[in-house]
Amino acid sequence: MENNFKISIDKDVSIARTMPSYFYNSKDIFNKSINSIFRNSWQFVINKLSINHKLFPFLFIEGLIDDPYVLVLSDKLKILSNVCTHRAALLCSEKSNGSTIKCNYHGRVFNLNGKLIKHYGFEGVKNFPSDEDNLIEINNFDWNNFIFCSKNPMFNIQNIFDDICKRLPDYKFEDLVCDEKSSNKYIINVHWALYCENYLEGFHVPFVHKGLNDDIDYSQYDTEILDHGVLQIAKDKSNKIYAHYYWIFPNLMLNFYDWGLSMNIISPIGINKTKIEFFSFPKKGMTQPKDIPSGINIVEEEDQKIVKSVQKGIQSSNYKSGRYSIKHEKGVHYFHLLISEYLK
Repeated sequence: MENNFKISIDKDVSIARTMPSYFYNSKDIFNKSINSIFRNSWQFVINKLSINHKLFPFLFIEGLIDDPYVLVLSDKLKILSNVCTHRAALLCSEKSNGSTIKCNYHGRVFNLNGKLIKHYGFEGVKNFPSDEDNLIEINNFDWNNFIFCSKNPMFNIQNIFDDICKRLPDYKFEDLVCDEKSSNKYIINVHWALYCENYLEGFHVPFVHKGLNDDIDYSQYDTEILDHGVLQIAKDKSNKIYAHYYWIFPNLMLNFYDWGLSMNIISPIGINKTKIEFFSFPKKGMTQPKDIPSGINIVEEEDQKIVKSVQKGIQSSNYKSGRYSIKHEKGVHYFHLLISEYLK
């Protein structure tokens, strides 16, 4: 990355300038962001209640990193590399209830701990098999049936979920069930960070989300900084908690409502192309409100419209960077600080 394209955000929000426009427009910075931020990030895999098999293959950040893994639900939950240690053939191509993991290329067999237990044609090979012939296991975190994984974690994700449990002690997490009909996926032509920045401040709510603004008491909207996370709390006009909006660096969003949980995963698939995966997890017997002025689907449309506008503006030669609102944009400032740290 060229010296004049280095990212530096002042820790003092009162004097700091926002992320420079070249961050969003430089392919070199984008590529470095993938390797320095996303490759070792924590990512959501699946909710265990959605799996009816022992072996569940998946790709880590599909369309971006694409590392193949297999989630193993046996005596102990594990996430193993889904690539044979011989010649890199994929092992599990579909969900199954197999008691072993077999390579269809040259017949190697691994147990569900990833250990090589059977092989053919390697007579005379010295120092074989060794630990390097077993499948790599990566880190996983299982929180109330929600499974996350990371190859080399950048931080302890449990701290954020401990905060969630502390603030929501009576929440029926065990009653959350994925509603596939209400879940959705979007591909939009914007830089991934612009979408996250929009999420990390409620500053725009009165101007962009009229329906949501009618539901909440904007004067009580609050933002708190966590370790590698941001929490925004909205209250309704009767002073009751309307929602807890949790963001986990770099791209996970968990929104807790009375009716259940909505989750957004923001994945870059190009410098100006982003995949938004939306998962709806209503509590048993409840449904996600839709097609009302404050409904999530309406708010999503409004967010995407404004972020697309910013995407066009960020490419202008007339914009370099701006200033932060101390009151409203400390979440955005913290996001930018983390990016600048990881890109050093």
